[in-house]
Amino acid sequence: MTIRDPFFYYRAMKGISVIIPAYNEEAGIGGVLGEVEAVLRRSGHDFEIIVVNDGSTDRTGEIVRGTGAGLLEQPANRGYGAALKLGIGRARYEKILIVDADGTYPPEAIPTLLAEADRYDMVVGARTGKNVAIPTFRRFPKWLLKKLADYLTGMRIPDLNSGLRVFNKAAAERFLPILPDGFSFTTAITVAFLSNSLPVHYASIDYYKRSGRSKFRPLQDTINLLNLIIRTSLYFNPLKIFVPAAAGLLAAGLALLVCRLIAGGGGMVTTVVLLMAGLQFLALGLLADLIDKRSSR
Repeated sequence: MTIRDPFFYYRAMKGISVIIPAYNEEAGIGGVLGEVEAVLRRSGHDFEIIVVNDGSTDRTGEIVRGTGAGLLEQPANRGYGAALKLGIGRARYEKILIVDADGTYPPEAIPTLLAEADRYDMVVGARTGKNVAIPTFRRFPKWLLKKLADYLTGMRIPDLNSGLRVFNKAAAERFLPILPDGFSFTTAITVAFLSNSLPVHYASIDYYKRSGRSKFRPLQDTINLLNLIIRTSLYFNPLKIFVPAAAGLLAAGLALLVCRLIAGGGGMVTTVVLLMAGLQFLALGLLADLIDKRSSR
């Protein structure tokens, strides 16, 4: 079934909408669809499966059309996040389950996530199991980004950007306008939920070697994720960014002032600039926090 009408579904019903973004995933999409459908049929939940074919140039769309899954066609590749947002907008059920089309995530873990879905706004499949095939060159950037996100959200995050998770559609729709169109969608929605005190649960899962070629660009995508984490935190918790920056500038200014007083001599311009910059950062942080609190009321 190809869904065409953007207003086809108007009210979320009790059940699970599975959204699978796919871009040139002919090697894995057929197996993933079969396994996910089998798992959900055994679960007893009402469900639908929607594949968003994100401008694929291979046989991805043809393979999906040969199954019972719903198909949304993007005429050009717009990105992982854009595909998810399109699928979420068309989903009929109140719970959204996302999973990648490359066979890296174990469908047998889905019932574990669904078992907790009524108690939390989001349940994430954290890639912390015994069998985790994350490429070595991606481990340090992931660790660094995770530590930054831990600090900015004030929470310990076992897996920042897992592509297997279930969440409330209504909760996610609050943040869709600010969520990115690229790979950083899952990172942003994690930070958004945690920054707004929405309960998030993590369930340990395995993570397998993918089918087909990875679209991840190590340097560019890591920089994009870093920028995104900071921007999302500025949006929801600006004091986490502005206060440390202000404290650093004020400390530097005061240290330089003490040195000048002890050693004597001029050169007070740099000291004044650092102190004024610190006070301005603090004022900006307080103003941004006030705006955030008023807009969230």
